[in-house]
Amino acid sequence: MLEKASKDPQMLVDLYVNYDCDLDAPNLFERMVSTLSKVAQGTENMDTKSSNVSQTGSLKTSSLQGLVNVLKSLVTWEKSHRESEKQNKENVSSEQVPPRELDESKSTEEDSPSDLAVMHTYVESMNFCGMKFDIAIREFLKGFRLPREAQKIDRIMEKFAERYCTDNPGLFKNADTAYVLAYAILMLNYDAHNPKVSPKLSKSEFINMNVRNNAEESAPQELLEEIYDSVVKEEIKMKNDPTEVEERYDIINVLSLGLPRRSSSTDSNSEDKAIIKHIQSLINSQGEKKGAFYTSDRIELVCPMVEAVGWPLLAIFAVTMGDVDNQARISLCMEGFKEGIHITHVLGLDTIRYAFLTSLVRYNFLHAPKDMRGKNVEALRTLLDLCDTEIYALRDSWVAILECISRLEYTVSWPAMTATVMQGSNQISRDAVLQSLRELSGKPTEQVFVNSVKLPSESVLEFFTALCNVSAEELKQTPPRTFSLQKVVEISYYNVARIHLVWARIWSVLANHFIVAGSHADEKVAMYAIDSVRQLGMKYLEHAELTNFTFQNDILRPFVILMQSSTSESIRRLILDSTVQMIKSKVGNIKSGWRSIFMIFSMAADDDLERIVESAFENVEQAILEHFNQVVGDCFMDCVNCLIGFANNKSSHSISLKAIVLIRICADRLAEGLVPDGSLKPLDIKAGETFHLTEQYLFPMLAGLSDLTSDQRSEVRNCALEVLFDLLNERGGKFSSSFWEYIFQRTLFPIFDQVRHAGKDSFISSGDEWLRESSVHALQLLCNLFNTFYKDVCFMLSPLLSLLLDCAKKTDQSVVSISLGALVHLIEVGGHQFSDHDWDTLLKSIRDASYTTQPFELLNDLGLENRNHRAFSRDLDSPSPLGIPSVKTSADGNGPDHSRETARLADTEGSEGTPSPSNRTSKPNDGGGIQRSQTLGQKIMGNMKDNLFVRTFTSKNKSLSSDVLMSFSPSKFDAIPETDARDEVDSSTLGSIRSKCITQLLLIGAIDGIQKKYWDKLNAQQKIAMMEISFSFLEFASSYNSYANLRLRMHRIPAERLPLNLLRQELSGTCVYLDILQKTTAAVNNHKEEAVKEDKLERVAEEKLVSFCERVLREASEFQSNMEETTSMDIHRVLELRSPIIVKVLRGMCKMNSQIFKNRLRDLYPSITKLVCCDQIEIRGALADLLTMQLSALLP
Repeated sequence: MLEKASKDPQMLVDLYVNYDCDLDAPNLFERMVSTLSKVAQGTENMDTKSSNVSQTGSLKTSSLQGLVNVLKSLVTWEKSHRESEKQNKENVSSEQVPPRELDESKSTEEDSPSDLAVMHTYVESMNFCGMKFDIAIREFLKGFRLPREAQKIDRIMEKFAERYCTDNPGLFKNADTAYVLAYAILMLNYDAHNPKVSPKLSKSEFINMNVRNNAEESAPQELLEEIYDSVVKEEIKMKNDPTEVEERYDIINVLSLGLPRRSSSTDSNSEDKAIIKHIQSLINSQGEKKGAFYTSDRIELVCPMVEAVGWPLLAIFAVTMGDVDNQARISLCMEGFKEGIHITHVLGLDTIRYAFLTSLVRYNFLHAPKDMRGKNVEALRTLLDLCDTEIYALRDSWVAILECISRLEYTVSWPAMTATVMQGSNQISRDAVLQSLRELSGKPTEQVFVNSVKLPSESVLEFFTALCNVSAEELKQTPPRTFSLQKVVEISYYNVARIHLVWARIWSVLANHFIVAGSHADEKVAMYAIDSVRQLGMKYLEHAELTNFTFQNDILRPFVILMQSSTSESIRRLILDSTVQMIKSKVGNIKSGWRSIFMIFSMAADDDLERIVESAFENVEQAILEHFNQVVGDCFMDCVNCLIGFANNKSSHSISLKAIVLIRICADRLAEGLVPDGSLKPLDIKAGETFHLTEQYLFPMLAGLSDLTSDQRSEVRNCALEVLFDLLNERGGKFSSSFWEYIFQRTLFPIFDQVRHAGKDSFISSGDEWLRESSVHALQLLCNLFNTFYKDVCFMLSPLLSLLLDCAKKTDQSVVSISLGALVHLIEVGGHQFSDHDWDTLLKSIRDASYTTQPFELLNDLGLENRNHRAFSRDLDSPSPLGIPSVKTSADGNGPDHSRETARLADTEGSEGTPSPSNRTSKPNDGGGIQRSQTLGQKIMGNMKDNLFVRTFTSKNKSLSSDVLMSFSPSKFDAIPETDARDEVDSSTLGSIRSKCITQLLLIGAIDGIQKKYWDKLNAQQKIAMMEISFSFLEFASSYNSYANLRLRMHRIPAERLPLNLLRQELSGTCVYLDILQKTTAAVNNHKEEAVKEDKLERVAEEKLVSFCERVLREASEFQSNMEETTSMDIHRVLELRSPIIVKVLRGMCKMNSQIFKNRLRDLYPSITKLVCCDQIEIRGALADLLTMQLSALLP
């Protein structure tokens, strides 16, 4: 009776409805299941006297058979009623096309190349410029009906995403983001407007669908929320859109293949209870009809019935599998497992389904092979059969299943494990089990992996994740196993045809695992993983990638990471060889993959092995020269960065030079517009939005070349310098002002950071080669560039001067010479283009530099005279590193130079020493005379009145008294102890003073160059500034070189030595100062005397000229008078030192405007006559020339 009932599906359902669902009736179905369960487990009370062991076993088998039949009947009932419902719907609409099996891994019919070309042409004909994304997709879908095949939908959405990103650049990071969003919108559209779908997709779920691993690549949340509201409010209509609910539901199933599975928010238990309550309410409503028998065809009724029989079955299976082998009952158990897993999956009973699966996995005993028996083999066989027949039901159990398969392979292939199977059992049974295991490890196991192509997207992702996890555990074993790793590669091949959206999610899992495997300590494992990536990359590159997509780059990302992290030469070479092989075979299909390829080559450029560097560069060179259009299509900037990396390589300077040439080629093609249209996107650089697109891409090349100018290899350094400035000179005419400023600040000025920020000692020792070989050239090129594009870059004059003069303030003599040499070069070459504002800027900069570089240290160190005189004199007298000529000038700027006097001065002078201001009496400056109420030296020394030496030499101009001379006798200074620490301070101070003196001389040369070449371009105010600047050089030196100061210093040194002085600076300043003043006053004549007096500039110049000459002659004549009162040799030596200055002034007066000389003769004549008795032949000769040229003209 029970056997018949268990095999009648409708009877079982009716029994459950009429009794178990009736509150007043006994639960017959439940009692029947419970009784059969107890008998099958052997827990039911039976008369042991009337039954033997065989009868008991037969009862257990019959009870188990009955429960399995109940489960099979429920399966049959569910299938028949579901097919009946489907048939009824088909009969309602005979025109409706029967739904087809949906398989994302393959299309029912392949698109021919012509069909694909038609689709691409159709999409290309559309214009989405300025459209919002949801509006664009509405417009796009109006013209056709969406197919029900995943591959076709995938290709359509890819092309749409490409077109939209092309028409709206910058909205999305790449086309992948638009592609995912398009898919999600389609899913949302069919979900929100299909009554059969429940629950509906929430806004948060929609946003999560569009979240990507890289936050920057995800669509903005505000945009997603706006799109969600728009689509939910108004359905996206397509041409001939299906109206039938079933057909629309089929499209949802297709779309859901590419998106993550949504977790159900419903509770199966609550649904079961709701169904039962509904039936109970129906029965109660018919209360007056007692004895009525109800029948039902609702599929939902099966759910509580399956749960009622499922849990007892699991208990029986546990008992049965724990007993000794009973083939009949084991077979029933396996049959029950199959039916139970099937029905629970169909009904969505995930909890009990998972319980069935985990129990079956546990019973195979592969984790304990020594206890394995035939029943365990059957459990394993059943599990593998389910992987073939019920593959959709294994969703969350793949880890356990694949672990079983891994253990199976380990057991049958490793002898040590094979020996442990059924230890202690008879050999026949053991051989039978081993034979069965070997059979199962063959085709049944292989079929598991082959069937992965049948899995839906979410399940296949779980499958890949589980297999990678199992493989990771295998690799940790000793020795490592690669069985699952091999299977990973195999199933990747099987599933490579899946739609882009799914394969991208799969690859995110695979890439991480290949990186782990490729980093394995065992090189064989690592090399196998790398070769696997190569094979999969080659397979994927068989299909061309659309513009703006980045999946090729993702495919090759493991190579990049492994190349960066690997310390093995063989691994790096294998990665490089694999990359080269992909380029050679698939170069026509590579697009975004170039980004990863160039990153791999960039890392190869930094490799310590020259072979790797050479191999990588050969392929980069070939790719650029032969496939430039393909290379720069999406990855132009990556190509440039790669070349910069090779230019910086330390293995081969020839590769560096070739890389620089290739950078030049790329820059030329970019500037000439040879880069394909639309392939350049705005770069994320500061202020980039103000630059032209070409400028944005040119800048990194210029910056890379700028960095190379500091390379330690002279060939590379010079080549980079030449190419950098060649590019700027050739292309600079099209640059915007903002881009020029960016170039100066970010590429040109940084070249000189090493010079600009050099320390006192470190620069010469560490960068002397760069200083000597490249600084001069670079500064000259910079100044030439500035002059070439003066009209475009004139606004950069101030920072350029700041650079040059900052360097001029350094203590390093070479740095000072280089920077001021460049300043002179800048003025000489480009001065003719300077505007008034530029001249004002230049003169102000020189004025500031003249003040900041005056050697004020001379005011403080009294012991410098004795300790460092010789070394200091020798250093200062050495020629300039740049060979800048000394000041050579004449009184009118056109006459013979005074190199003879300068050379003589160089032979007799020292350099700096302890200073004193001039002993002259200050004279009010009326009308712009040269004397001020207080000189610069006097202002500084006025703050140091506690210094006896300074106070003494601020007294009036008179002979030094004997007590003062005694107080500063050499013995006083010799008595001061000199320690090593003091010597170190002296050395530092000496270097600073020497550098400042050289700077002053070079600045004087710069002023001289301006007055010689560009005097006529200067306005009146600028000419006055020139006078003041030249006088500032002269004033400090003349104060330090005064007669009293020189004589005092002679008392502190041996008689055979000369005192320290600034006579060279004074002579140079005097030459330039006189030339400037005489040029300004040269136009004064008798006929225009009144007009000249009204001219401010000429009046100022005249007053300065006469005052300066009168002061020099007066001081000389007064000192000459002192010579007549004493026979001291010191005075004669002082006059001898000062004689070149006096001679220069006298010869300058020979060229003085005759009208000015005549008008001021009354002031000059007394001093001139006193010098007639001077014992210096040069002075008397110059005086004779003056009397001949000027006074003779005044005689009647």
